[in-house]
Amino acid sequence: MQDENDFKHRHELKFWSKRVKDEKTLKQISGGAPYEKFYINDFNLTYEDYMDKSILDIGCGPRGSLEWADMASLRVGLDPLVNDYFKLGGGTLFHKMHYVRGYSEDMPFEDETFDFVFSINSLDHVDDLDETVSEIKRVLKVGGICGIIVDTNHKPTPMEPITIDLDLKDRFLDVFEVIEERVYEVIYKTGFRDNLDNPTFYDFENKEERPSILLLKFRKVKEFEGGSSKKLKHDADVFNNLNEEVRMLKKQNSKLKKENKKLNKELNAFKNRKVVKYVDKLARIVK
Repeated sequence: MQDENDFKHRHELKFWSKRVKDEKTLKQISGGAPYEKFYINDFNLTYEDYMDKSILDIGCGPRGSLEWADMASLRVGLDPLVNDYFKLGGGTLFHKMHYVRGYSEDMPFEDETFDFVFSINSLDHVDDLDETVSEIKRVLKVGGICGIIVDTNHKPTPMEPITIDLDLKDRFLDVFEVIEERVYEVIYKTGFRDNLDNPTFYDFENKEERPSILLLKFRKVKEFEGGSSKKLKHDADVFNNLNEEVRMLKKQNSKLKKENKKLNKELNAFKNRKVVKYVDKLARIVK
């Protein structure tokens, strides 16, 4: 499993390294649109719905998927590559949302921590789908909303090793009720956004097996009996995240101090040269 994780993570980091190289500072967009379009438009929610609420984004990536949610009381991105994202230099370190390094199969949060839990283009990236589903049920509050958008029926790839079926909702129905379910044909090869903005609904009469995009919106209607009352882990992983942030900030601060010292030295030298030239010119005039 560790070798498989390393293989997948290398491909993930290669993908994001290319984005940082191209963009320098990663834009807070997905598919050319602001992230909040997923959380607001696609799930038929409003900014007011998030007021003073806690939000979890599973497999958040480094772009700042919850930077828009200033009205929330807590906004957390969970991703196993958080420390690596900080090192990429794409601006992740300076986001207002909280990043937590962890796996969806073993989330470092207490039972019923969040009012909203989202997995957008990430559920097919996980290592164990059943364990991830169980953890989603556990960490969402009763009455809370879960939103999922995921590719279905695609061939496994290094970054997306899980193939999701259209019966995904059945895995949640012991604890959740379905509020919305929409399935779209994959018409545009450019990603989720174009297919969601210009939707062609899935033709179930066509029995040909083919990729599609599945959107599910659930409400948690009862407690999850599999809850384990895990306590939030202010342990090695969390402290490592904080220590990494501090280390990088210190490094950047030290670099800025050195650059500032060099500039001041050059400025003083420049000022001295101007004074010498002026005195020489004055001396020649007096003679």
